[in-house]
Amino acid sequence: MKKNYFKMLFLIFVINLLSAPLLFAQGAYLNINSGYATSMSSQNLSGFENYTFDSYSMKSEQINFSFGKGLNFGADFGYMFNKNLGAEIGVSYLIGGNTISTRTQPNYTSEMTISSKMLRINPSLVITSGFEKINPYAKFGLILGSGYVISSSNQEISGFSGQQSSYQSFKLSGGIAIGLTSGIGALYKINDKLSFFGELNMINLSYAPTKGIKTDFRIDGVDMLPSLTTRQKETEYLDSFTLTSSNSNPPTSEPSKELKQKLPFGSFGLNLGLRVNF
Repeated sequence: MKKNYFKMLFLIFVINLLSAPLLFAQGAYLNINSGYATSMSSQNLSGFENYTFDSYSMKSEQINFSFGKGLNFGADFGYMFNKNLGAEIGVSYLIGGNTISTRTQPNYTSEMTISSKMLRINPSLVITSGFEKINPYAKFGLILGSGYVISSSNQEISGFSGQQSSYQSFKLSGGIAIGLTSGIGALYKINDKLSFFGELNMINLSYAPTKGIKTDFRIDGVDMLPSLTTRQKETEYLDSFTLTSSNSNPPTSEPSKELKQKLPFGSFGLNLGLRVNF
């Protein structure tokens, strides 16, 4: 609880720092950037693995992943109070890369794909060397995210009665992710108005969705989604819930209930961009 209070107080502090300087043009700047990040603080999920089985052997391979890997693009608005200290608030959008799990055994194959998308807001403090031509800097702050995770699976089953295929997709969303960011980089001054910059950044972030919904379900190309009950299509993810003799068999018109699970969104990446000084 104390940790959450600290985060919120820090956010209020940074926003207050930003609000006053925005009244003045001198010292203000706009960054436009894009980049790519790899997984960091990855984890694995039960049942999400590469699996091969035949008449002679069985092989299982664990898959470690983070939803934070992928392309991102965004912009930061900042203000330098002096040549060494500033603050900025950034907005970025993550287009997460695909992670794929395969299962192969006699008469059965499946492929599961998971990916993510997330809108992120990042207030930060900025510390610079103050050099004229090449200006190294470091920054750290909070990151807040809102997005979703998509999982999909294809299955092929063959036997004496022929071959059957199925496809399902599931979307997880709801809730706000809160984490920490840090970065180091350098500005290269082109002229008084423009600078080029490169930045290495690290994000420590996890996300616990609050709801899930099955968005597609087909068997041999036939849409089976309308035939499912609400309980079969929708899930609520909660911090806790209690089952008793009176609610152990809830109506099919209500979503099912499961405990929340934190999903990894940590990353380490490189961003390149252009700074415009006002």
